[in-house]
Amino acid sequence: MKEEILINNIKFWVDQNIIYCKLYNDSVVDFSCQEYERLFCKAISILSDGSYLPVIFDLKEVSRSVSVKLFKFLSNNCKIRSCVLSKVFLVKNFKQKILLSYYVMFSDSKVPNSIFIDSGLAERYSHQYYDVFNSISCEI
Repeated sequence: MKEEILINNIKFWVDQNIIYCKLYNDSVVDFSCQEYERLFCKAISILSDGSYLPVIFDLKEVSRSVSVKLFKFLSNNCKIRSCVLSKVFLVKNFKQKILLSYYVMFSDSKVPNSIFIDSGLAERYSHQYYDVFNSISCEI
């Protein structure tokens, strides 16, 4: 059974070394509030159990304006960046992917931010990134 954490209708869980975060249209996030930063970090830390794992943020069910705000909040957040291996954002259509890709071009993130429409590709990317990280870590 997978451990799940539900905070303000934002669901977190881990499966096969990937942390998933599902945001719903009625998920409540105050983008100016540091408490949400702590909540995201705490959920990720609990699920990762002290190791670096990739995270997939599923934004498919939120509106375009909210998805942009969430993307800006999650993609450049220093505290969230320090607890994850990579960040993947799932969006519902090509327009959203292009819009968010624009923000990726101008961000200075030490942790990769990738955007996918297909969840299978997002998972494959996350597994590959995890495997590469662990193969390098084992060589050191």
